[in-house]
Amino acid sequence: MSATHSEIPLLDVSLAQRNKAAFIAQLREMLVNRGFVYLQKTPVPTEIIDKMVDSTAKFFALPTDAKEACDMNYTAHFNGYLRKGSVENPTREQFNYGDDNADPLEGTPEYHKIHGTTPWPDDALFPGCRAAMREYYNHLKNLSLQFTEYVAEALGLDPDGFEPLFERDVSRRQLRCKLLRYPTCPPSTTGFVPHTDSNFLTYLLQASSEPGLEIRKPSGEWLPATPIPGTFIVLVGRVLEKVTQGLVKAPLHRVVSPTQGTRYSVGFFQGVAMDTRIAEVKFEFPQEVVDMKRARQEREGDTTEYPVTENDRMPAGEVVLNFKLKAHPLVAYKFYPTLFPKFYPDGLPERYASLVH
Repeated sequence: MSATHSEIPLLDVSLAQRNKAAFIAQLREMLVNRGFVYLQKTPVPTEIIDKMVDSTAKFFALPTDAKEACDMNYTAHFNGYLRKGSVENPTREQFNYGDDNADPLEGTPEYHKIHGTTPWPDDALFPGCRAAMREYYNHLKNLSLQFTEYVAEALGLDPDGFEPLFERDVSRRQLRCKLLRYPTCPPSTTGFVPHTDSNFLTYLLQASSEPGLEIRKPSGEWLPATPIPGTFIVLVGRVLEKVTQGLVKAPLHRVVSPTQGTRYSVGFFQGVAMDTRIAEVKFEFPQEVVDMKRARQEREGDTTEYPVTENDRMPAGEVVLNFKLKAHPLVAYKFYPTLFPKFYPDGLPERYASLVH
């Protein structure tokens, strides 16, 4: 079932320069009632996007040994290549990278080790692509900084209203890029299970024409998120949902693997400061926006509550690290020996044992 135009919320970012009030009103409606939006006509130059699309395909076309030399299991920072195969997900492969200048500071908690360098392919095999990917990252970082101000204004806060969630030092903000490849699979194969993103906001570039991303509607139907060249899909994450007490909702979404061709996408994930404790950050929103939330809840029969949880009281970086250690036992074993027994009291799972030597 294909999506109708009215179901795909398109937002012209250049409108913010021509008619700020109209732009903010459109964004408010999309955030409160949908939780996702396609951004078009952003400040990110077309040539930067095109180079990123090209570099993504070239990375996954590298020889297997070149990609495996960048294996995520070789670093403490959860950056690098995650190969497909029996141990990992056979329907996709990925490469994560972040800001190489964000190494953990001496004396900081162990969860600050999430920040760090990335193992990159040899430039001789990947000419110009690392620079293109770094340039893209910097443009998306700037876009996320500006768009966060717009989101704050759309929800009735000052432009810097969400700043208490983030590091004062912009160079140390918890940002991550993820390249994804979904190969041809049999019909109805799950490329990525239904989930909501755990971060603040996600900026997704659909880097090929192959469909696959679907967003769940309140009715339970799955809405195909049609690839539209030159756009970024912004998805609300659970952190933003929680700190707004459901004023905006993180949409459930999934990827169905293509039945022909190859799907590529690039996610840019904006997280909050490592030391932020969600339970300690409070926001007051204007009645007008709260009323929009209540109207949405009534339409959808939504009775969700947002009690303070143990994770809300923990530093955000610790929550992220715990999740990653559960998902990546080899990294836990090699780089977090003091935490390893907490997550793997019976030792390294057998299927990983042959990979530690």
